[in-house]
Amino acid sequence: MSGVSLPVNRPTGRAIVVGNAGARAPVVQTLRGLGYQSTEADDPYSAAAELSRRSMTYRAMILCLNSLYREELPFVASIKHRYPHIDIWLSQTDGRAAALAEALRLGADGLLSDDGPHRFAITDHTQTSASSSQPAPQPQLKSQVKVFAESPISDPVLTADELRALLQEPARPAGDSHEK
Repeated sequence: MSGVSLPVNRPTGRAIVVGNAGARAPVVQTLRGLGYQSTEADDPYSAAAELSRRSMTYRAMILCLNSLYREELPFVASIKHRYPHIDIWLSQTDGRAAALAEALRLGADGLLSDDGPHRFAITDHTQTSASSSQPAPQPQLKSQVKVFAESPISDPVLTADELRALLQEPARPAGDSHEK
């Protein structure tokens, strides 16, 4: 048996990169350097369609934040709920601090930079002592997803007054409704 060993260049896995063509190119190049094979998607909707066809093929999803609308960010929570084995990495976050914070709140795993993925620090606020018999509370994101998944689709999510408050429209007087 020879004492020489050669490096093994196995792919690290497959990743799906979501963003416009200009945003995806540097990300795909970084992933290739890390040993990933990548598939590209122009938007979260085509990425979701690809995942529904072959979810077990992928280990990671990279979202180019400068290519997504803020309204598309709940996609992160949806993917984490349906495909928990897929890590979600964010790239091109410059100038997108609010979107970055929202994606983190929704369950994104970390950032992808030129030197590779960097996982967000997970802080555990549930320090339990040996004498404590109370179970640790569940993280907030899991409880939100559970409540959303269990609520019937036919029920309204917001009342008209709550929607007006969110849209910052003045409330109509009670007599001005079109429902008579």
